[in-house]
Amino acid sequence: MRIHLFKTLPLVVLSSSLISLSANAIPPVRAADVKSFDVGGVKTGMSVEEARAAMQKNFGISSDQIRTSKSMKSQMTSVITGSQQVAFLVYEDKGTRMQVSFEPRVPYDKANPVAVSHVIYEIPWTKENEDNMVKAALQKYGPVSTGGVFPIWCEKPMPSSGMGCESGTASLSMGNTKIELIDPAWQQAVIGYSNQQKKTAPKL
Repeated sequence: MRIHLFKTLPLVVLSSSLISLSANAIPPVRAADVKSFDVGGVKTGMSVEEARAAMQKNFGISSDQIRTSKSMKSQMTSVITGSQQVAFLVYEDKGTRMQVSFEPRVPYDKANPVAVSHVIYEIPWTKENEDNMVKAALQKYGPVSTGGVFPIWCEKPMPSSGMGCESGTASLSMGNTKIELIDPAWQQAVIGYSNQQKKTAPKL
């Protein structure tokens, strides 16, 4: 028993040292101009017409191949704009899918009522497709912002951990053969508007 303990002791010490080094080693971070990025030609902040045109050009399709979903009358988009608006544009073909989501502009703009806030694009998974997706993304968007299992680009990467983006900031992330571009500022503006409408002075 004593021999067994003696032999394993150096391994325990070495393991503890590695854990200590790992905890103190924070990978470098790099901010990216995510708000200027596009996925399939679609950028956050685009109008419905701009996003639809970009999708048509990117996939070489006609307008009627893009499905349109509108906001419900009870949703904030309809409340803010005073009428139902485009909530999603979706293109699907043989496992390839692109969804573009919209939020109402705050303050309201009658001529351009909603803006792209979120884009998801994915293709069928195979190892080759995944490798090609990663290569294409790195070539298009440049070096990633932080370390991690999958590539991620951050408007404001987390400086303390070196992992992920600061909450509420724009990001572009990948997972297998799926890529996601999001700018939370659009939704935050809607939440702020909603909270303002609910503001009531207590009368005690």
